[in-house]
Amino acid sequence: MLFLRRFPVASLLIFYRPFASSATSTSSVGIIDLILSEHQHMRDEYEQLKTIDNTKELDSRVRQWIAYIARHGHKEEIAFYPKVEKYLKDEQKGAHHLIEHGIKEHRQLEKELKKLAEQSTVGEKQIHKSAAKLIHHLKEEESDILEPLRSKLDDKFQLALAQQFNDADRLASNKPHPELSRKPEKAPQDNIDVALAEKQKDL
Repeated sequence: MLFLRRFPVASLLIFYRPFASSATSTSSVGIIDLILSEHQHMRDEYEQLKTIDNTKELDSRVRQWIAYIARHGHKEEIAFYPKVEKYLKDEQKGAHHLIEHGIKEHRQLEKELKKLAEQSTVGEKQIHKSAAKLIHHLKEEESDILEPLRSKLDDKFQLALAQQFNDADRLASNKPHPELSRKPEKAPQDNIDVALAEKQKDL
C-alpha cells in the first residue's frame, strides 16, 4: 500500500487496468451515458426493493444496492470529478463548488447507507430515507454536472473517461465511507487508500 501511494491517481488507473473487459463493458458508450445508466439502475433497484416481501431476499438485495451505490460514488470521485471540473461553470461560486457539493452529498448519502448496512435486519424506514438522499443527489448531479458536460466533452474524451471510470472499479470500495474527505483535492486519494486497505484485509 505504501508503494502504491507514491503514484498519482491517473497512474493507478493505468496500473490497475483490467486484462479482460469489465462487467459493464461499454467500449462504445461515453462517460455521460454510462453514469446515467448506473443512476437509472439505482432507481430501478429501489423500485424493485419496494415489491419484495421476503425478509431474507430483501436483506440480500438491499446490501447489493448499498454496495452498488457506494462503489459508483467512489468511482466518480476517483476518475470522473477530477477530470471534468475544468469544463464546468457555476455562475455564482465556480466549478469547484459544484464538485465539492457533489462530494458533500455523497458523504451525506453514505451516512444513511452506512446506518442501513449496520442494521441486523434492514428496515423499510431507513431504506426510504437512504433512497430520498440518493434520488435528490442523482437529480442534482444530472442537471448541474452531467447535462452541462454533454456538449462540452467530445466523443473521444467521453470514451476515454468511460474506460477510466470502469477501470476505477478496481480501486473503489463497495462500502459507504461517510468519514472520507469532502475536499475535491483529497477525495480521490482517500478513496483509493481506504479501498486498498480493505482489499489487503481480505487477503
